[in-house]
Amino acid sequence: MAAKITPLALCLVLLANCFGSTPETVIDPNVPLDPDHTYVIEYWDVELPMALDPHRDYRPGVEKVVAEFCAANPGIDVRLRWLQWTEAEEELARVLRDGNPPDIFADWQGIARRDHVLQIPANTWLDKELLTEAGKNMSTHESKIWAWPLMFWPLGLLAKESHTGIDQDELEDIVGSPWDWPQLVQLLENKGLRLVVNDWESEFTAQALVASTGCSWGQWGGQELHQVFSGFELVVKEGLVTGSSRNQKLLQGEEILGGVSPALMFWLMENSPEDEVLLLPLPTAGPTRYVPIAGANLLQFRQLNYKGDDHGRAGAMVAEFLCREQGSQLARLLKAASPWRDSLLDQEGVPPWYALLLQEATKLGVPCSLVDKAGVVHEQESRIRTAILLAKFWAGEISSEELVQGFEEFQ
Repeated sequence: MAAKITPLALCLVLLANCFGSTPETVIDPNVPLDPDHTYVIEYWDVELPMALDPHRDYRPGVEKVVAEFCAANPGIDVRLRWLQWTEAEEELARVLRDGNPPDIFADWQGIARRDHVLQIPANTWLDKELLTEAGKNMSTHESKIWAWPLMFWPLGLLAKESHTGIDQDELEDIVGSPWDWPQLVQLLENKGLRLVVNDWESEFTAQALVASTGCSWGQWGGQELHQVFSGFELVVKEGLVTGSSRNQKLLQGEEILGGVSPALMFWLMENSPEDEVLLLPLPTAGPTRYVPIAGANLLQFRQLNYKGDDHGRAGAMVAEFLCREQGSQLARLLKAASPWRDSLLDQEGVPPWYALLLQEATKLGVPCSLVDKAGVVHEQESRIRTAILLAKFWAGEISSEELVQGFEEFQ
């Protein structure tokens, strides 16, 4: 019988690699741990690039948290392996093909499949009410919590404080309540600024649509597209937008940049210490607003040679501890927020407006990308196709109505 089980399991893995399908795996979440057994939990994390972690706080912080867990749980041995940023995707793909992934994988790049046949959904053990709304949104696929959410960042418009002329009270008003596209146009005109749109693979547009709709890629209706793209058209008609990203101009305070990643914000902060870098919320096209976010999660896997429900529970204990403690101890150092309800936001060294933006993001945060393999593949194809339309739109060659029509075709 054993000779037949292994090929069958291998076929399941191959099918999952091709189609992202997920057979239901029944796991007893309450199985007790064997007090006479030492559970070896393999945990892979990633060396963060300097842009995300300029002071090199992450690795020693994670190693400290792992040591704390092992000291409190002597029956669980956490084996930590550090991957280079550029090798993480290839290494994960390789071990998934072999059917021998690590028990826990830190997904910083959005590369892992949240619906792989070997992945164990976090809600096998995780009560979703322990998470903030952002925590639920960044880890949910088809009403199931797939990942253990680690930390996240709000996304928005980058600007220099000295050139926007926005004082702290005004900034907190913008962060704490919705503002719209006409207000952005007025700000640009009054301050002599231009909006630089980074729509590489439709990134700025995706963020702007999330801010108004609360929906990730491909879930936008025609009316929602029309409302947001009408806001875009206001900026284009006033000649206040450009599609070329010039960081030097932003450093000089002459532009506001949209469609950015957290890494660029940190880089600007490091390279412009004399002038505060601001992250303005994206305008909305209606009375309701959301905060687009980018986040990192821990994913839990089982192996082709299944080690038992008790091993899975030990891995879940590690994953939950790592997420909670990293959210409490490390999120502030990386200018991030914790997705766990019981993690208090440490505001030491954080500007009041940014602390408020993090608080808003915990309640209103929505990721810009889908989380399942099939959805990610379709999203990538659609982003590339719509980027051509967007380039024409920002150049004034097509109208917002034509842009809406194109998006509806590609979704």
